[in-house]
This record gives sequence, C-alpha cells and structure tokens, in this order.
Amino acid sequence: MKAKILSILLLSIFSPVGQALACPFCYGAKDGKSTEHMAVAIWFLFGAVMSVLGGIGAFSFHLWRHGRMPAEPYEEITEEDLSKYE
Repeated sequence: MKAKILSILLLSIFSPVGQALACPFCYGAKDGKSTEHMAVAIWFLFGAVMSVLGGIGAFSFHLWRHGRMPAEPYEEITEEDLSKYE
C-alpha cells in the first residue's frame, strides 16, 4: 500500500503534464506579451519601494543634520531661579 501511494506521489510530482498546463508566467515564456508587462510592473514596484525608502532616508538625514545645529539665542533654555515661583 505504501509503495502504491509513493509511486502515485512521485508520478504526480515529476510528470510532464504539469508543465503543459502551466501558465506563461510559471512556464517561463520569454516572448509573451504578458511576461513583458509583468517585468514592467516589477520594475515599477521596485522603483516605488526604493523612492519611499529614499524619502525616509532623506528625512532621517534632515533630522540628523538639523539636530546637530546649535539653537538660536531666542530658542535656548536659560537657567532661571525658579524658587521665587514656589
């Protein structure tokens, strides 16, 4: 019984019929129109992800650069004697 199940499993995995029923994306049709469109979509999504990551990096650099600048005199925290307010 185990031999029959194993042989059916192996035949279904390695049968050439699966490749004949595959779509052009799975089978790897290099000259198909849909394959070209899928490549364009992949490059577009890659560019979108990289632009978002670039924006996050640019904003982080902006915060880092402005965080290292000295504060203006009117923005500085002065040391006051706060005991008179208690």
